[in-house]
Amino acid sequence: MPGEADGPSSRSIIRIDALGAVVDVHGSQDIPLQIRRLITEAWRDSVADDSARVSRTLTLATPVLDDLEGFLSDISTRVTLEALDALRGRRLLLHAAGVADERGNVVALIGPSGRGKTTAARHLGQQFGYVSDETVAVDTDLAVAAYRKPLSVITAGHHHKLQLAPSELELRPLPDRPLRLRALTLIERAPHAEDIGPVPMDTIDAICEMTPQISYLPELPAPLQHLARLFDAVGAPTRLVYRDATELPTLVQVMFDSPRPPAQTWAPAPPPTSEGPWRTVDVDDAILVDGRACILRDGIVTALDQRGRLAWVEARRGATTEQIAVAAVAEFGEPDDGSAHELITATLEELRAHGLIEGA
Repeated sequence: MPGEADGPSSRSIIRIDALGAVVDVHGSQDIPLQIRRLITEAWRDSVADDSARVSRTLTLATPVLDDLEGFLSDISTRVTLEALDALRGRRLLLHAAGVADERGNVVALIGPSGRGKTTAARHLGQQFGYVSDETVAVDTDLAVAAYRKPLSVITAGHHHKLQLAPSELELRPLPDRPLRLRALTLIERAPHAEDIGPVPMDTIDAICEMTPQISYLPELPAPLQHLARLFDAVGAPTRLVYRDATELPTLVQVMFDSPRPPAQTWAPAPPPTSEGPWRTVDVDDAILVDGRACILRDGIVTALDQRGRLAWVEARRGATTEQIAVAAVAEFGEPDDGSAHELITATLEELRAHGLIEGA
């Protein structure tokens, strides 16, 4: 089982540097030497230094020879999961491909499974250093730990994706200098797009789209503020639209060379009070950006429009429904239809239905 201690019936096959965590892969002694060699060949570009401290031990069962490709593919998944678990709460763990230029700057290309990250990494790795095709880990100082895992490549005639080392695919090595995050982008392949390239995104929209692609986000201290500070440091997140993966090297080079797009101004949500007729429920974190609010609760992000933000923030400050309505008129003016009190009452009911507030 993953994480179990080494026993007399197993021995180390390879130690893998996965995002800065060292995963010691063990196998029972009846795993044939040929299969051990297949494992070490696939992971040859991510071998950890012998002196590195082991973070996790992964013990492999004897493979079914008729499903050897599935066995090798499963190792990649399990090593990644062990590394993510070892680093949870310590680093931002992005489901992303990553490439580095000769200065050590890294662009992380974020997207869900099936979005084309591995294909993107194969094309980009011909021009830039291959960091990962799956996961990019970022520290608070923007340092990036590489994960030069095998790429999972669809190959005709094979039931499972083949696990091929980056060097076997002739992808470029990393520069001989520390890696540092340069840009975050959400990739989107649009074969018929007229305009391609990176486009700055709204902070809250980007967070809503990125959150499902971040492992263990709620375990970071003040997770939404963590993301907002990251945007402050590297520039606004972008959406990278491309028609075909062959366009990506040129587009990513532009991202390396261009000035960082400025991130939006943000602030943490004010702390709640125990006064007033409403109680706002505990949340993991919340930020305010350009009149809107972004709330993380139980790992789920909720974005509030301007009226929702005002109602939620004023409820946290202890305001009554009537006081919130007065504040809404002062900020937005009188509504065209209905009364401000009716609109705010309806907004508070929506907040209550979404589990963000409750009656005192």
